[in-house]
Amino acid sequence: MKTPLFYLIALFGLVVSFSLTACGPSLLPEYYQVQLPPLPLTRMEVLGQPQWRLEWYDSSGKFQQKEISGNTAKISILYEWPSAVLAWPYWPEKKLAAGYFYPAGALFPLDTRGDTIILNWRAGPEAYFYRELDTIRGLNLNNRLPEYFDWKRFRTLLREGTQEELRRDPWLANWKHIAENTLRSGFRSSLLRADTRINTEVTIPHEGPWFGASVFSPIRLWEEGEILIIPLSSRPEILVCPGGILHISAQNRLWMPFP
Repeated sequence: MKTPLFYLIALFGLVVSFSLTACGPSLLPEYYQVQLPPLPLTRMEVLGQPQWRLEWYDSSGKFQQKEISGNTAKISILYEWPSAVLAWPYWPEKKLAAGYFYPAGALFPLDTRGDTIILNWRAGPEAYFYRELDTIRGLNLNNRLPEYFDWKRFRTLLREGTQEELRRDPWLANWKHIAENTLRSGFRSSLLRADTRINTEVTIPHEGPWFGASVFSPIRLWEEGEILIIPLSSRPEILVCPGGILHISAQNRLWMPFP
């Protein structure tokens, strides 16, 4: 049975809602400015200014993407629960499509300042994990895990409480595998670990500097013809130098010179 207090609270809520709607603009901005991070210097010198593929959830909760140049854009964003924004750098003139390099990212509202969403490289794996959780849960809409996940605690755990190797480069983790396990049996800190890697002999096809798809990977001044032992996982990855791209894994190698 509903008490008089229930009706009083409901009436107060209606009055407040009407007042906010009738007396002025929404307290939240209709659009947010997205600010993209600069590319690390050596990568910029080798590859030049990137274009970006921006991915986000709009104000209706629908997944969106668009291609942009420069380092800013305006988007509407879903307010009702936390969401993720991703920005994938790519270089079409070098045949480096979106997806070759790992993205920058932001978690809304953690990375919001006023009406600006500030993307950064550290938040890239976090936003990507959000996207993986959303992608693989399929049509089970009762399992709204990404929206109700404790992202602030997760961020602290990833940046401060994991193995040193993963703190140095969080892209060493297999985020798809972590998302699958999280949806299957719940998240636990033991899932946050670097992927298994095998020391593999590699002949370097071109002089450096060399760097990987992650902005956290070190710059290597390898020389053409060097034979090195490099730790590699079974997942395909890339190494880039001024002359081209080396597609590489523990099992395969493919050298592709730039056009």
